[in-house]
Amino acid sequence: EYEAMLRMVGVQSGWRVLDAGCGSGSFLPLLAELVGPNGGLVALDTAPANIAALERRLEVSPLGCSVALKVGSLAELPFADATFDAVWCANVVQYFPDAAVPSLLGELRRVVRPGGLVAVKDVDMTLFRVEPTPPFLIDHLSEASLGDEEFGAWSQGSLRGRTLRRHLEAAGLRGVWQSTLLIERWAPLLPVEERLWTDWLRFLAQAALQRDIPADEQEVWRPMLDADDPRNPINDPTFYASEGQCVAVGRVPSATT
Repeated sequence: EYEAMLRMVGVQSGWRVLDAGCGSGSFLPLLAELVGPNGGLVALDTAPANIAALERRLEVSPLGCSVALKVGSLAELPFADATFDAVWCANVVQYFPDAAVPSLLGELRRVVRPGGLVAVKDVDMTLFRVEPTPPFLIDHLSEASLGDEEFGAWSQGSLRGRTLRRHLEAAGLRGVWQSTLLIERWAPLLPVEERLWTDWLRFLAQAALQRDIPADEQEVWRPMLDADDPRNPINDPTFYASEGQCVAVGRVPSATT
């Protein structure tokens, strides 16, 4: 599903593309396929450890195009204006508070040539569900986290997914469109799916147990800290989970538009 979201963006063969906030580099192989041997990629992340790990990985398994790795800030991208044909920014904007989003999107726009593409993918936590659990369990966690000093910005961002289009329009991009994908999983899970959801539920449970939520809901979250706890939903034969992922794409206007 994630690959399908990137494929629909419109990245063309021969393009130079920035992966802004590349993290572990999970999108780089597909980006390399899309730009082809005549294209090029720049992968930027704020964490030196991510870039170092990527460097080691690419030495062993190089991609089919040139790839430059760089540590840098997304708030002040270390590139000249109009350097790239497109920028791909996945799972990044959601970690910024609302007040910082216009500046961030302005930077993404700045480094893309006129007529090029800015594509942003983020989560929509309102579409997350886990069963068997109370139906509003995750909603209550999001609500309790909004005013929290540590998780507040992430909570704002995780609820921003379905409005990404409006943010890109406000940044001056043209022809903006957005697509939201509901991804669903049912037991029995594939091993990779089980690992992903076990880790995700543990992360949410750790956050929930630090928030001001009702005691009965804390007791629902607590078993999710332990993958082997029989009360953990991941171990229930009727386990179901859904997640919402949004991608919004806009074009940098040319001088004549």
